[in-house]
Amino acid sequence: MPHSQIDEAMSLLTLHHVGCAVPSIEVALRPYTEGMGFSRVSQIVEIASQKVRVCFIETAPGVFIELVQGLAEDSPVSSFVKRRQYYYHVCYSTPNVRAAIEQLEANGFRRLSLFTSEAFGDSDCAFLVTPEMALVELCTEGALSLF
Repeated sequence: MPHSQIDEAMSLLTLHHVGCAVPSIEVALRPYTEGMGFSRVSQIVEIASQKVRVCFIETAPGVFIELVQGLAEDSPVSSFVKRRQYYYHVCYSTPNVRAAIEQLEANGFRRLSLFTSEAFGDSDCAFLVTPEMALVELCTEGALSLF
């Protein structure tokens, strides 16, 4: 892909949140809200397709930590909690998740899943891995129904 197209694709990605796997959202909220003074900006919402519950904390204007609790042993986040690997993904918002996936795949990223998320008004979200196997999420810009 020509450099100008890569620049265009990257300009459409905005940091949204860092995902943090936790054993219990209720317990994990306290250090962020009381200890660090961050604001809880969402209710706890179940994302059935991912077998998780999530809650968002705002750390700076428009930048969030997503607390993610697995609902089952086979939940995607359960293995992160078991290994104590708590911060496990970075999410970028984009106007068009499907177009961003195409551009990223052309640059060596591999798509793991495309799903709709209750946390984002049932809009498109996706998980991909970089060529170095870092986990990246994409969410639809402006579809943040919890905020």
